[in-house]
Amino acid sequence: MVEVDKSKILKYAEERGAQEAEIFSESSVFKHVRFELGEPKKLNQGKITEYALRVVVDGSVGFSYFTGNWESAVKEAVSLARTGEKDEKWRTFASFRDGLASLNLYRKSVEDVSIEQLISDVRAVSEATQHEKVVASNVDCQIGFSTIEIANSCGVYRKDLTSLVPLRVMCRAADTDSGMGHISLNSLGYDIDFCKAGETAKEDALNQLGKKKTDAGTKKVIFSPSVFSNLLICAALPSFLGHNVEEGRSALQIGQHIASEVLEVKENPLIEGPQGRNYDDEGVPSRSITLIKDTSVVSFLYDNYYGETTSNGIRYARYRGRNLRNPPRPSATSLTVTGETSPLDELISEVKDGLLVTDETNSHASKPQSGLFSIAVISGFIIQNGEITSPVKNCMVSGLAFEDLLPNVVRLSRERELHRSSVYPTYTDTGYALVDSLQITA
Repeated sequence: MVEVDKSKILKYAEERGAQEAEIFSESSVFKHVRFELGEPKKLNQGKITEYALRVVVDGSVGFSYFTGNWESAVKEAVSLARTGEKDEKWRTFASFRDGLASLNLYRKSVEDVSIEQLISDVRAVSEATQHEKVVASNVDCQIGFSTIEIANSCGVYRKDLTSLVPLRVMCRAADTDSGMGHISLNSLGYDIDFCKAGETAKEDALNQLGKKKTDAGTKKVIFSPSVFSNLLICAALPSFLGHNVEEGRSALQIGQHIASEVLEVKENPLIEGPQGRNYDDEGVPSRSITLIKDTSVVSFLYDNYYGETTSNGIRYARYRGRNLRNPPRPSATSLTVTGETSPLDELISEVKDGLLVTDETNSHASKPQSGLFSIAVISGFIIQNGEITSPVKNCMVSGLAFEDLLPNVVRLSRERELHRSSVYPTYTDTGYALVDSLQITA
């Protein structure tokens, strides 16, 4: 599709009868390489431009997604608005606001990488995972850069250029037992140490061989940054989102005590990293919002529809990142977890009988209204008398986010990692989390 001036689309929408209109576009160039057990399985590159349009007719909102004929999409959105019922909650689109951040979220190194270079580097990762006991390995890397534009009839116009390099490595080792190793890295630029990522995934998988069972009971647990991030996003975060709050699906109220005093959680997109953004998907300038502080709920995340905006009108759908096929809804993108810290070795030394959980499955099935979670430990270690003794076999960790998990966080590690959820378009920057008491089912 030929690029079209956004003001032309807005003007055409008004000519068709819309009192207000908003257009969002994302034009992306990408290269994607996937290797399985040392062999290329998927190689592709391309460019796609996607649009999302919202219009308002007599208080009724119409929406359309398109990549082709924009005139037909405008007619469709206006037709949907005309036939829809008036929405008493609708106010207006975002208006012009100052305070726009000036984060540089684009690295030219991504644009300069050829598909041949990407194939060579992913092959190097795959080769780094090879070992006589590694029976399966997957390496995925899709690099790309995007031009994002937002314009509406209230005078907002934003344009930004972003880049991203995500690398995912999975290894499975086996002898009489089996072990999994996962590495997930994200960067704005093409600066990832590919071979180190492969070596780390391989070692993580090999370190899981020789698993032993642990006793059931209530124990101290140390969650790796990726596991703690998944639990925070899947079990706790939904109760902070404005649409869940307004529609009665949140378990929380402002001022409610839900966390230990050492823990603070913020939505902070004002970072020049993969989690950064200058404005939200309605064009409202980004700002930092404290969600949890001094044990209590401080704020929720709203867009223009569900409440006074906190700069979090993010389009998204489950199991995907930004998805213009759906209208915007509130969502965190950039969580930062801080608190009292110690080196990881000190956290381990404080556990007489417990677990270090480094990878899990089933966090995505957490119950967002209650915060109930029950995860299966894919990779982890038994800790006895302050020392790691062996990998752990076949156990579950369960609890409630606001009763068992967050209130019992003792400390975070000084070692920190950035992880992106596979369920929501949310990054979390956190350390390892020592939790005083959780239920272990062997």
